[in-house]
Amino acid sequence: MKRKRRPVVPWLTEAALFALLFAVCLLLAFRMNFKDGKPAGNGVFASDKSIYYVYLPATFIYGWDVNRFPHRCDTLYRGFILDYKKGKVVNKMTCGVAILWTPFFLATHTIAKVFALQPDGFSLFYQKMALIPPVFFLLLGLFFLRRFLGRYFTGFVPWAVVLTVFTATNLWYFSLAEGLMSHVHSFFLFALFLYLLKRFIDGESRSYRLFAWLCLVFALAVLIRPTNVIITLWFLLLDVKTGHDVLRRLRILLRPSWLLTFLGVTFLVLLPQMIYWKYVSGHFLHYSYGNEGFINWKNPVILPVWFSPFNGLFAYNPAVLFFVAGALWMVFRRKQNGRLIVLTFLLVTYMAGSWHMWFFGGSYGARPFIEYYTLLSVGLGWMLTWAFRHPNHLYRATLLLMLVGCSWFNLRMIDHNYWYNGSTWDWDEYRTRVEKAGILQFDWDRYTCLNDYENMPFDPSLTQTSLRVHSRTQAAVIDNRWPFTGLLDRPLQGMVDHPPRHVEASVWINPVWRDSTGAVLVASVEDDSHEPCFYRKVPVNRFGTSAGQWTKASLAFDIPSWLSDPAFRLKIYLWNRERRTMYIDDVKVVVE
Repeated sequence: MKRKRRPVVPWLTEAALFALLFAVCLLLAFRMNFKDGKPAGNGVFASDKSIYYVYLPATFIYGWDVNRFPHRCDTLYRGFILDYKKGKVVNKMTCGVAILWTPFFLATHTIAKVFALQPDGFSLFYQKMALIPPVFFLLLGLFFLRRFLGRYFTGFVPWAVVLTVFTATNLWYFSLAEGLMSHVHSFFLFALFLYLLKRFIDGESRSYRLFAWLCLVFALAVLIRPTNVIITLWFLLLDVKTGHDVLRRLRILLRPSWLLTFLGVTFLVLLPQMIYWKYVSGHFLHYSYGNEGFINWKNPVILPVWFSPFNGLFAYNPAVLFFVAGALWMVFRRKQNGRLIVLTFLLVTYMAGSWHMWFFGGSYGARPFIEYYTLLSVGLGWMLTWAFRHPNHLYRATLLLMLVGCSWFNLRMIDHNYWYNGSTWDWDEYRTRVEKAGILQFDWDRYTCLNDYENMPFDPSLTQTSLRVHSRTQAAVIDNRWPFTGLLDRPLQGMVDHPPRHVEASVWINPVWRDSTGAVLVASVEDDSHEPCFYRKVPVNRFGTSAGQWTKASLAFDIPSWLSDPAFRLKIYLWNRERRTMYIDDVKVVVE
């Protein structure tokens, strides 16, 4: 009797779908990163992205010789550092992303050399080709996530969850717009790890070979982001029912040959990073982040991480509320893995809230959660399963409609994304972003602008500090280098629906050496040529400042009705007439 051949249509369908999605996502990535054929913003390799990438040209083109790099390219991209004095390429990030990128980079470099396309590792050709790997790993991550979810759910549910994860969260942004960041690569490895782990647990292939693959994926994930070590819990706790199951899982890991495999694979994967640390610091183990670290571990920032308009998780990814709600529902219904998902969510929250920069810079939403959507999305799968099985179709329709709304919200916000210049709880700035994205329109009778300097100040007269703060974890320092420090610079029109009539401004000030600051709080309305048309000032000393103590300085005034030209700008600043050093924090400007 002849064996029946497996049908090839499903495989061909998946391959065709993968190719189609790859083409569409690549086009979207080009749209988000290039304008009129030129890199948008600061370029594809700007900031942290260059830190992950520089390992490749340094290794395969320049041989780690700083003098062979394009002149001062580190100042152009503002990520890695070329230390010409020591002859070192200084890089704080690990090389995991670069390892995944190696085949793509070698292919790109070969093409650039053959066709004489400026093979320097940083030219426009390399920047365009750099969009391919993130899209590739994105789709592989979604593919393995669907396969993993297919072990728990049937029918439409795995597809709906995967589609929601992609379109309704910041995974879209950090795979298409900021694909050179680490998150989409960790997302791929996490999805692959869960898929392999589920096969291993189910006993289909509880083999030494499969365990070795799990070790490799785990080691790569940790190399990309050391905090990814959290997924160790997944190996121990996924699908466990009792404490005996945990002990059995632990015994597997502690078998001598399996433990040696784990340690050996992990060591080989981490070895390139250890060699780099030896090159840059003289030691095989080196903390490359300097003063950056988990300084808030005793008092983690929790609520802002979740809800702040300043990159809060739920403020920009409302769909994740369904992930967490589904996990809590699993715990309440005593569903398998419910507690593991909740524990993972809380651990990632604690990790993000403990980091010195809990908002993670120029982010869109709380980006440390992106790779963990692979497990968190199981909660959404159970919610969809319940809704599709419920006899009342209204539940199903409502849930699907809300998920579609979350996707629309997310895509609109991403399409109109810009650097957030507000404060931890500056909801008026958040409402402005929502309005500019065309999602909702608001009535603006009163506009409040806040700045607590948790955000990085780009005014050159300011230096961010955590030495002396009035609120949260950061403040700013003014010293003798600059006489003027900007507190607010906005168009006067558009803040409120009617012509603005009244302004109140305040700032908290803490002198360093003397009680008297000699500073002046100034409000100015200027035209398009920066000429002041209206001017108010108040000496800060009037408020009784005292060295080492925080004092609130404020200024209030009415705006004349004739200042109605849209070109006018409202500027609030401190005039440091005597060039003294002082801390400032919690700027508040109210326009009515």
